[in-house]
Amino acid sequence: MFDFSGEEYPQNGSRSGIAMEGDESAPVEATEGTPLDELKAEESSLWSLLRLLLSGKTLPHLVLIVGLSLLLQMMAVAGSESMSALGFISLSGGYLLTGMLSGSGRIQGWIQLPDAADSPDQGRIKRTVFSFRICIFPLTMSVVVLLALLALVGEQGALGDLTGLLPVLLSSCFVVWAIVQGRGFGRWLASLAASKLPEAGDRVEGGLRRHTAFSYLLLMGLAGGLIAGFQWMAGGSLAPAQFFLDHALFFVALTAVFVLAWRRSYPGRLHASSRSDFHSFSNRWMLLSQLLIAWHLLTVWRHWVIAPSNSLLMLEEFLLMMFTVLMAIWGLTSRSYRSTMKLVNSNNALPIGLAFGYAYAGSVAMLTTVLNDVRNVMMAGHLVVVLTFLWMQPRVLEATMGGVKATERIQQVVEDAMPAVEGQDIPDGDAAETPDSETMAQAVDADDVSKDDATPPSIGEGVSWSEPEVLANDVSWDDDEIELLD
Repeated sequence: MFDFSGEEYPQNGSRSGIAMEGDESAPVEATEGTPLDELKAEESSLWSLLRLLLSGKTLPHLVLIVGLSLLLQMMAVAGSESMSALGFISLSGGYLLTGMLSGSGRIQGWIQLPDAADSPDQGRIKRTVFSFRICIFPLTMSVVVLLALLALVGEQGALGDLTGLLPVLLSSCFVVWAIVQGRGFGRWLASLAASKLPEAGDRVEGGLRRHTAFSYLLLMGLAGGLIAGFQWMAGGSLAPAQFFLDHALFFVALTAVFVLAWRRSYPGRLHASSRSDFHSFSNRWMLLSQLLIAWHLLTVWRHWVIAPSNSLLMLEEFLLMMFTVLMAIWGLTSRSYRSTMKLVNSNNALPIGLAFGYAYAGSVAMLTTVLNDVRNVMMAGHLVVVLTFLWMQPRVLEATMGGVKATERIQQVVEDAMPAVEGQDIPDGDAAETPDSETMAQAVDADDVSKDDATPPSIGEGVSWSEPEVLANDVSWDDDEIELLD
């Protein structure tokens, strides 16, 4: 999806030929490929988008979201959930409006810093403080959204005082952000699984046990090693007997989820085993997705049993928020998940991403006050991602392989209906003989005769369809002999 070679926004000039909105010169994809071809065409990397979001020309926006999110989080913990929710929603709406208006060159100049060569010669501290001027326009839009919310749901609002419902509304969006994260990361893993596949070829159906055993042993080994590492950092015991006794429940849960995932996807994997490229894709997709499921289950178990420090939890929450925003923007800019409205383009990727970021941070803040601990919020989010992946696993297999076979059947029908003309050696200009008109006329007449012989007789073929006979045809109408009778 993203192009490392250029400095343009991800999809401009990418191998998939997909143009971003607003780029008239970008190439347009001529034909629709199969779902597997679409996955192959996407760049299996998010670094280009990450480089765009972390550009130094827009860095003050990222500093601002960290500072304001921490401030509003503290307000929510202190008991001002309604005011905190108003702040998060207003900031999210303000940056969303900024993104929708950022197609204007003037607004682009307001929300981005100029190049370093164009910056005035100032001290570092003064230049850093002055760089936050690019946040004025989004904050102004946020104030507009705040005033609109107060006019609608404030104490004297048109709809009455509904500010108490805002924390509930914002916290309920956390499930949506977790699903967006799971689907976005799932799409990326599917594009990884589709890269460098072997050529399509028939193979004997089956042969799944070896890969199943390999995947299970790999998952158990990696999970055990990571748990041992986390427990060692927490100062816990690593004695083998005590270690397996303390974490037996986790290994049982991981085994149960593995069996459930492999059982639900068995029809799709068995169907894919009849073709070499499908077989490789299904094995890679199941292994990568199961590794991610194991990581999320391990994170839930670590928060529940090992109890990491609060500073580590805050760092993990911040990284998870950034990762969710990245997945959401990548999903909107990718070919399969981008809506027909084309909300995201090269100009507004950062404002739209920050709008997601404020909304996600607000959801976490509201849930923290409801569940009384940020650990419970993060555990709930990880479990939602696990359920999302369990739902996606068989559907990705069915959609990819079914779409490929449907496209191939359509192509075969088209080829059968329009057979290619056998190649013939055509002589050069002077050596080519041009048939004379008489020969061509004879060929046309012979063709007409053959068509007439092959055409069945019509119902009125033997009937003489002459013009109707008029009774007064034999009368001589002499104008001079007409008499007028009284």
